[in-house]
Amino acid sequence: MFDTIIVGGGTAGCVLAGRLSEDPGRKVLMLEAGRAAPLLSKMPAMWISMVNTEVDWGYHTVAQPGCRMRRIFWPRGRMLGGSGALNAMIYVRGLPSDYDGWAAAGATGWGWQDVLPVFKKSEHNQRHPAGPFHGSGGPLHIADVPHVDPAERLWLEACQNAGIPYCDDFNGPRQEGCGFFQLFVKDGERFGTGKAYLEPALARPNLTVETGVLTIRLIIEKGRAVGVEYLKNGRPHTVHAASEVVLASGSIGSAQLLLLSGIGPADELKPLGVEMVHDLPGVGKDLQDHINVPVTFHTKDPVGIGGMSGEQIRAAIDEWTERRTGAITSNWAAAGGHVRSRPDVAEPDLQLYGVMAAGRDHARYLPGRPGLTLHTTLQRPNSRGELTLRSADPLEHPNLDPRYFASDASGSDLATLVEGVRISRRIAAAEPLAGLIDQEITPSVEAQSDAEIADYVRGHCTTLYHPACTCRMGTDEMAVTDPQLRVRGIDGLRVADASVFPKMVSGNTNAPTIMVAERCATFIREG
Repeated sequence: MFDTIIVGGGTAGCVLAGRLSEDPGRKVLMLEAGRAAPLLSKMPAMWISMVNTEVDWGYHTVAQPGCRMRRIFWPRGRMLGGSGALNAMIYVRGLPSDYDGWAAAGATGWGWQDVLPVFKKSEHNQRHPAGPFHGSGGPLHIADVPHVDPAERLWLEACQNAGIPYCDDFNGPRQEGCGFFQLFVKDGERFGTGKAYLEPALARPNLTVETGVLTIRLIIEKGRAVGVEYLKNGRPHTVHAASEVVLASGSIGSAQLLLLSGIGPADELKPLGVEMVHDLPGVGKDLQDHINVPVTFHTKDPVGIGGMSGEQIRAAIDEWTERRTGAITSNWAAAGGHVRSRPDVAEPDLQLYGVMAAGRDHARYLPGRPGLTLHTTLQRPNSRGELTLRSADPLEHPNLDPRYFASDASGSDLATLVEGVRISRRIAAAEPLAGLIDQEITPSVEAQSDAEIADYVRGHCTTLYHPACTCRMGTDEMAVTDPQLRVRGIDGLRVADASVFPKMVSGNTNAPTIMVAERCATFIREG
């Protein structure tokens, strides 16, 4: 018997385990399907090399009519630290209007002035002093990217020559502009929540962490969550919670577990043979994601990590191993920014990345010549999808249907990304980057008209790894959790991860997920 069971040892789960176990009188269990993060996870430059491996769930969407019937690859971390141990470590909170929009939509107490102190509490910023926007002394070490390639500086200068202002701090008074993102990094290593929150807590006698276990069902008795059932080495086990069960398995895992446990839309679950516990129609609905479009250019000379030889990469790894310095300390996605697609847009609706490598499709496509890839990512999507079960089998991946573009009747998502491609080209045409570039490569180079670019976007867009909102909080009939993150209609059960976002934020989702978990821990401690 434990007081609190945390299902999921990813970004949010590590925060919850660390914070809740600070109370020596609370007995905490955390269950994680994966195992310890590998050495590659510590190396900032090597995050993409973990995709499609044993530490990745390796999801795919269902065929997308809006994307030429492609099934789009969705990597998600399967290890301690979760996707926060697999991602590019970028620390961006989003815009104040994102959170004020949450509050206006029914998430009372989640406006910008409510969440800013929580962001600051968790942060220890290496460069920005504590003040109106930043904190000091928190568990998260936030720092500038340790290694900057000369070509990244050329990209940054070209952005400014293309009319994009410089931004020194994307979490400061203004998000718009170009610059370098700050990262979850310390002394040349990744510093996600596994390192910042979980590792210091592992020696506490009141915290138990089980890895390699797959939670398959919540145990609900008389309308209350009293425990979970999980598989370990293929065999079922049960464990009980005296106080609460908290789902922290991400926008896919948390929604899937609710559905498998009979908490969700009755009309969908009954035909699958799932025993109904509580008809909650919003579970799995309102799925949102950031859609990304790459445009790749060959360069006249080798640039960045994509232009390094095998021998140079080996030497860089040796340098990192010995001194934690050099090219391996870069995530190769820190040169970026936020822009407005059109002058009449009030706030940035596109995020930019200047990646000094010609690889695309999560580095599964590698051209034979050196180059660089400019990415534009839709920050405020109108597209809405859903997650549903394929069957009652907990080992089967759910249907993931983001309905990219097809669910946006306005056509705004596609039109904004078409303009994003044109912005990437304007940056590439500006000096000094233009002097480095040889040519844009196929198949984007053939797309020149709006219709041709739109077709390219449909055929080559990817996820930016940010699914959210499948268990969104609020007070309306389709809300899954209330503003205290309690599952509506079930006692003793909360959700604390990106699935509870009422609406997508304008930036990377790792920092907001940490904020949600911090608030959940506070709610639990305060009763």
